[in-house]
Amino acid sequence: MRLHSRNISQKSKSNRLTVLSLFLGLLFVALIGRLFFVQIVAHDYYKALADDQQLLTVESSPYRGEILSRDHTNQGDGVTYVLASNKTFYEIYLNPMQVTRPINTAESLSQILGTDYQTMLDRAKKENDPYEPVVSRATEEQYQALKATGIPGIYGREHIWRYYPDSEIGSQVLGFLGIEENKRIGKYGIEGYWDAELAGASEEETATRDARGTVLPRLEDTSVISRDGSDLVLTIDRTAEYEVCSMLKKGVEKYAADKGSVIVMESKTGRILVMCNYPAFDPNEYQLVQEVANFNNDAVFESYEPGSVFKPIAMGIAIDREAVTPATTYEDTGEVIIDDKPIHNFDSLAHGKKTMTQVLQESLNTGVIFATKTVPNRVYYEYVKNFGFGEKTGIEIAQESAGNLGKLETAKDIYKATTSFGQGLTVTPLQMIAGVNVFANDGVLIRPYIVEEIRKPDGERIVTKPQNVRRVVTSDTARTITAMLIKVAEEGYDHKATIPGYYVTGKTGTAQIAERGSYGSKTNHTFVGFAPATDAKFSIIIKLNNVKNVPFASDSTAPLFNAMARFLLQYYRIPPTR
Repeated sequence: MRLHSRNISQKSKSNRLTVLSLFLGLLFVALIGRLFFVQIVAHDYYKALADDQQLLTVESSPYRGEILSRDHTNQGDGVTYVLASNKTFYEIYLNPMQVTRPINTAESLSQILGTDYQTMLDRAKKENDPYEPVVSRATEEQYQALKATGIPGIYGREHIWRYYPDSEIGSQVLGFLGIEENKRIGKYGIEGYWDAELAGASEEETATRDARGTVLPRLEDTSVISRDGSDLVLTIDRTAEYEVCSMLKKGVEKYAADKGSVIVMESKTGRILVMCNYPAFDPNEYQLVQEVANFNNDAVFESYEPGSVFKPIAMGIAIDREAVTPATTYEDTGEVIIDDKPIHNFDSLAHGKKTMTQVLQESLNTGVIFATKTVPNRVYYEYVKNFGFGEKTGIEIAQESAGNLGKLETAKDIYKATTSFGQGLTVTPLQMIAGVNVFANDGVLIRPYIVEEIRKPDGERIVTKPQNVRRVVTSDTARTITAMLIKVAEEGYDHKATIPGYYVTGKTGTAQIAERGSYGSKTNHTFVGFAPATDAKFSIIIKLNNVKNVPFASDSTAPLFNAMARFLLQYYRIPPTR
């Protein structure tokens, strides 16, 4: 009996050992399987998870390149002027829990920073609040002055900000440094177009951290070498820009225009000496701008029907094709019928017998239609394209538009007729000045450019060279149109474009603004010309949008051209030509 009991006990123990062994075996197999899954099957997943917990990527921002310009007396390696740079500012904030004397604190903040006293007092009195912002950008001098007061609870955090010392002048050309997805990125203008060149390359370092987040010493260098951004030297003449843009502002206000643009280009090289628009904005405070359209550089962005400033282009085509000469006459009856559509002069009057020079002087629509009538439509279209219309100039700045040649490509008579006096196609001010500049540059289209030099951080300098695009008309045609435009400036516009001592050229355009498919009473005013006429140093285009208190461009942009050209002739010390 006892023997039987002992056998049962031993058998039970054996069973338990078997079960335990089986359990341990299964557990071992499960662990091996799990280990296989973790190390082999899901290796990439768990490695990424571990790296995410243990590895820290630290990115440091390189120095963003400066944007510079020169005055005309400081070309070559002369003195440059900063248009955009990097400046240290301080974010000033309060810890009201540490403020002991709120009144004194508020007084110091308002006196040094120019903030509102009551607002500062209210913030300083928030006893249970550890953080209250004061200003986002205080200067080094302001920050040091606050530190010198010794008032507890005032703190400053250093930041590097993009700084534009000239504020609004040329702001649409420069653009600004904005923020996108928590990264600083160039927007609009030069900052936008040249963002990669200005920004350089960021440095990334990979460090290891322990379970508490403490960064451990690196055993190997995993950094990507950073590269500072390049400096850009613009063709913009800082003094000329300031003076001419100030005149534009006064003109927009005087003639009650919605806005305006001006470009001054060196006639023989294509260098942009002046480019600006008004109203402008302060790129230091770009976030305060309510109308995004204010960021647009309308000198290259906005395309419009140019009106009569296009007539020298059409006349140049006709003369180059030997369809007419300046002395060719026609009888103006005040109306021309093209494809069963009547076309009139701007004043709806008949002007009698007129020469082609008088057609430009008196801006007769019927006259340019007559001049181009025998030019084959397809040939006319190709000429217009060769003048640079319908395609971008290639200037190195953001937002350039190509304009639109409308239905001119269809080679129908009506479209050739309407484009000859600047309707039925759209151009940008930059295209328009480049097109008319063909006559100032011996019949050759030149590419406008605005970046004179790229200064790499390693000392390399890349200098832009002037580039002739193509010959558009003969030298004789260019001289002929120039002579005709001298007559226009000398004998037209009540002598408002005439400058004593100099021969200058010019043509106005008072273009109706198309609204909802028809032309209304609103007009854009444009003037384009170059000086001195026979050896041009600069070309100018001025455009005013929706002028309200004078009827014609001869009353607005012509006197503006006179003032700007007078200044530039004196500033560049160009000797008289008559």
